[in-house]
Amino acid sequence: MKLRPPPMFASAFLVLAALYCTVYTAVVWTNPGAANSRFEALRKGGYPSLARSYGERVLKLQRKGGVSEEELAPLKTKVAQTMVDSGRYERGAELYEDALKSDWANGISEIERAILEDRLARARLFSRDVTKAVSVYSEFLDLSGDAASRGAPSDDHSMETFYASLINASGTLFTETLKPTGNPELFRGARDSRLIAANDMTKIGGYFALSDKGLYAAAGLLSSAYGIRRDVLGAEDRETLQIALMLGPVYQRMGRLEDAEKLYLDAFHAEEKAKGSNNPELSLYIKLLAGVYEAQGRATEAQALYEHLRSLFRDAYGAQRYAANRQNNRKLAINRPVSQTYPLPASYAPTDLVPAARYTIPLSKSDGAEEMTLRLAPDPDADPREANFPARLALLISLCSGETGERISLRSGYRSYKTQKELYARIGYKGTVTPPGVSEHQLGLVADLDVNGRLMRQSDRAYQCVEENSFRYGFILSYPPGNNYLPGADTYEPWHWRYVGIRTARLYREAGPHNRPQEFLGALSCFEERAAAGGFAVAGENDVCLYKPKPVKAASNEDKSPETSQPAAPAVTARKLNNSSRGGQR
Repeated sequence: MKLRPPPMFASAFLVLAALYCTVYTAVVWTNPGAANSRFEALRKGGYPSLARSYGERVLKLQRKGGVSEEELAPLKTKVAQTMVDSGRYERGAELYEDALKSDWANGISEIERAILEDRLARARLFSRDVTKAVSVYSEFLDLSGDAASRGAPSDDHSMETFYASLINASGTLFTETLKPTGNPELFRGARDSRLIAANDMTKIGGYFALSDKGLYAAAGLLSSAYGIRRDVLGAEDRETLQIALMLGPVYQRMGRLEDAEKLYLDAFHAEEKAKGSNNPELSLYIKLLAGVYEAQGRATEAQALYEHLRSLFRDAYGAQRYAANRQNNRKLAINRPVSQTYPLPASYAPTDLVPAARYTIPLSKSDGAEEMTLRLAPDPDADPREANFPARLALLISLCSGETGERISLRSGYRSYKTQKELYARIGYKGTVTPPGVSEHQLGLVADLDVNGRLMRQSDRAYQCVEENSFRYGFILSYPPGNNYLPGADTYEPWHWRYVGIRTARLYREAGPHNRPQEFLGALSCFEERAAAGGFAVAGENDVCLYKPKPVKAASNEDKSPETSQPAAPAVTARKLNNSSRGGQR
């Protein structure tokens, strides 16, 4: 028997292989089930670039077979993710949008829908369609409520916390997509759509600004929003100005002092144009700008600004606007500090608590709740029926509610030692609740403020109003951006306003260390005595009220060299509030 040559077997094999491939391809390309099996195999096998064409084919064959768009919605989400994984971001976003518009999407769980919306937003970010992406995360921020303002316990599995976690995870994408100085080229189109995008970015940027980890994301979002609003509405627009006040501190914490300087200059000139050059409300902007100059080593320019600020206060409130506090016992004073350095005893309880509702203060809780009471803290230098903590809080809320149209209400006022102890035992280190005895709430002189039913945020227009006018009503912000008073990593609390009286709040605005309220209260007597004598700190020099000198070894009689004979540092006139790296908590 004659053997066939090997090339003949090879040729036959190739013919059979080609025939098989043709038949297989024809089946897969025309049979919906086979095509879907091939799509799933490639998708699960990690070959999205190969799987995507089969996914599109399955959709086409299913439609041809009479399957409705509603029934195709679950498949669209799989094909959409395959498109995203293979770099076809726009097509992936289109498929996600189609699926989310279906009745099927309305029937899935809230968490499943949130995951799909997050994937849609990511696809939009990958395709540099930032406008549509931020609209999704803006909605998440609204749904997250207080979880977006304060740290949630690790065992909190609520939907609010889940929405906040989705926003947190998007920070890296915003950092990679947007430059810290903004990307105006990404936002084209109609005026209204650009302003909507600016509002969304302001909200999300304000959220990221709460955390040092989110500074770059915050800078990209806020600077883009600022550019849009400035181009469309001008630098004098109130919301443009608010973004500048949010973005400036972010730049400072990033070390971008020149960018912060430009923002503060623009904000100052805009406010000066709107309110006049002699308005003491300009003090906020002057202080911010002077602080940047000091950080840049431009002490002469900073000092000139401080002198201008003091002239505004002198013209508005008189040359004798301050008097030294002769009260030696600060235990009953409304401006006493409270922290781990200055704890309150368990027995401390105010004797002048009154219901906040009596002063027509809007409440977030039942008027019978303990937290809906406040200290009266009447002003001895004025009519105590009108000049007291609740009355001034009511005036401030009324002013800012009227200016902004936002609903401002009292979330939390007085908390007893017992209440704080129970709260801490329930939440403790998992959240941002302070241990009992070191909470300002026990004083009865704190107002945690809500805006539209959740804790006040820096992006709220009401926050800007309160920040600008707080010194006129006797309030200071206890935990400003970048503080280290609380044990957590992110301790900025834009909702926590402390009543210290008008004289002290005015002194803090004029001559206190910016964004260091606890140190200021701890050394208050020094600041008061110096201000009453007409003396103020000099820019670029250590503040004698805060400066804690290091011990200097005295030189011996034999050693007269200049290197070893150092002048003694000025004596400390008041004890600094926080001697440790972490101070008190709320």
